[in-house]
Amino acid sequence: MQISKNKTFPEYTWIIPLLISGIVYFMTVCRTVYVGDSGEFSLVFKTLGIAHPPGYPLFTLIGHFFVEITPFLRPAFGANLLSVLIAAITVVVIFFILDGKNQPVLATLLALVWAFSANFWSETSGIEVYGLTIFFLAAIVLISFSKSPYKWFIIAYLSGLSLAHHPSILALFPALIFLMVLERKEHRWRPVGWMAMLFVIGFSVYIYLPVRASLSPIANWGHPVNLQLLVNHITGSQYQQAAEFTLSNLFASLKLFFSLLLSNWWWFGVLLVFGGIALGIARQAKRTVFLLILLSSNLLLVSFYRIPDIDPYYLPGLFACFLLITDAIYHFWNKQKKLMIQQGIVVTGGIAVLLLLVLNYGRMDKSDHTLAEDYGRLILDTAGSGTLFTTDDNSSFPALYLRYAEGYRSDIEVYDKAVRFKALVDEVHRRTGTFLGDYLPARDAFLSQADGNVHFVKSYFPFNPELTDIAQIFHSNGILYSSDGPSNRLTMPEFKMGDNATDFKSRQILVNMELCRAHDAIQPGKTNQLKAIQAFQKAIDYLEDEPRASMLNQLGVSFRHLRQRELALETYGKALTAPRITKTEKAEIRFNMSNIYKDRGNELAGLNDFGAALQAFVTALEYDPENATLLYNIGVIYVNFLKQPERGLPYLKAYLTQNPSDQNVRDLIKSIQP
Repeated sequence: MQISKNKTFPEYTWIIPLLISGIVYFMTVCRTVYVGDSGEFSLVFKTLGIAHPPGYPLFTLIGHFFVEITPFLRPAFGANLLSVLIAAITVVVIFFILDGKNQPVLATLLALVWAFSANFWSETSGIEVYGLTIFFLAAIVLISFSKSPYKWFIIAYLSGLSLAHHPSILALFPALIFLMVLERKEHRWRPVGWMAMLFVIGFSVYIYLPVRASLSPIANWGHPVNLQLLVNHITGSQYQQAAEFTLSNLFASLKLFFSLLLSNWWWFGVLLVFGGIALGIARQAKRTVFLLILLSSNLLLVSFYRIPDIDPYYLPGLFACFLLITDAIYHFWNKQKKLMIQQGIVVTGGIAVLLLLVLNYGRMDKSDHTLAEDYGRLILDTAGSGTLFTTDDNSSFPALYLRYAEGYRSDIEVYDKAVRFKALVDEVHRRTGTFLGDYLPARDAFLSQADGNVHFVKSYFPFNPELTDIAQIFHSNGILYSSDGPSNRLTMPEFKMGDNATDFKSRQILVNMELCRAHDAIQPGKTNQLKAIQAFQKAIDYLEDEPRASMLNQLGVSFRHLRQRELALETYGKALTAPRITKTEKAEIRFNMSNIYKDRGNELAGLNDFGAALQAFVTALEYDPENATLLYNIGVIYVNFLKQPERGLPYLKAYLTQNPSDQNVRDLIKSIQP
């Protein structure tokens, strides 16, 4: 005897995973603008704008429709609920992938295992693109293994449509090609032209970008009105500096993926992945190889990128592993026909669902998360009136959303270097008659013609060097630099520690708040050293368990620019031992540590303490052995100030190998060795 749907369960059992996942997602979703891209997408949905590359035209159109049919909700909440709906529908698609029609109990439990896995669940906290990506992935996988004679036409269209959503779907294409070649028959190759046409039709939703951009929407990232700008936007050319494939990045990618696999399904899940591979190769090789190609392609693509918020990019690979896990479970289910054994599998599945729900609920619950809105309101309220320049995504997206999607503080005009850059260019042209296509010249031209108060959001985490000159000519005004002095200054609130959950964007906001608080406390005329020390320590506490070396490196850079060198060195040291670190990041951190000692050496040399300066430069050279400036400084100190030319000579010669045209150094060496 075995558990059977035919005797007990109705055909609409799929409603059960839909309702359970949907209700839980609704209970934990953020009720307002969330951190990260939530503010940008909520604004783009409300105003039919252009989002960051690759533009997400399909997502924008769906989001705009959803926000328009929910006018009784704040746009951000409506947008966040769209993520809930997409994720819940995806769970239903997975239910059918897992043969929910014939095995509804097991399919329901396994679909809920995916639903409450941390990496997928986290995408329902606020509006994000990755939930729809996994929906397309699941839908195409479902159709790929169906027996429909029209499946390749549907796959072709959905592939074009999904690629018009997010490029990470490319990881699926090699697996689809494998499947198509394997199923090759004469009649399957004849309609390839129709398939290509359907793919293009799906992809053609990108036409939205130039059409809408030509109408100058409020959110107009990249202004892709012509072919070159459109191609640049679709291919994400502005992000290509973050794309680099190295073996070190590949190994780091594999290490991170394995850690995500463990954090989602523990060692039991890892063992089932390998079990699914071994059993699948023997019993259903086509499906298993398909999933392995999907997994490999995803890991290869992700290894090109080294960005802090990389975790969602691994979702296709995690999905492939999840299906391998379910294949292993179904093998045991089908092999063991005894009711007791099948009931044991059901009980185990139920326990797994409950464990995931209980263990993950607390950190996934963003229902009272107001950090992004509080931060955006603080920025706008501190400005009071006039023109505000935001400086990074964390400050731009919530402030822009509140200002232009909800109409909050309509007496302030907000610009940034991306979403509202085209508006800035147009305003500068109106005032000066000149078109300036780069941000800094456009910003400076605006400042030269400004006729009211101007404010800049401080950005110490991550540190923004573009504000260095602004800090010298504007007044420190809490979270802002202001042209009108500190009269409108608001006290920066103490945001609750609970907002420092698992997402690194929240940590960035909270750390920046503390560094701005410390910066304000050490300004001339109002120095409060104790307050500064407390703020610095709180910034460190927010990153106490941070696994990303890049985040700790950012904090070290911030400490250096705030002249907190010992804190910078301490933070760099933690970064070097962080779990998530690549060879490139390690080299960058060591270079930054070298800069600390180089700064110290320059100061000591300026005080004519050349012995101590030499020691600082030598220490700096240990972290950056090929630095020509350090080689030069050490050599000159030995020769000119410590009168030890024989010790300085090797450093000067090493310097000269990098700068052979430096005649002054050649002459100095000749004076030592006539």
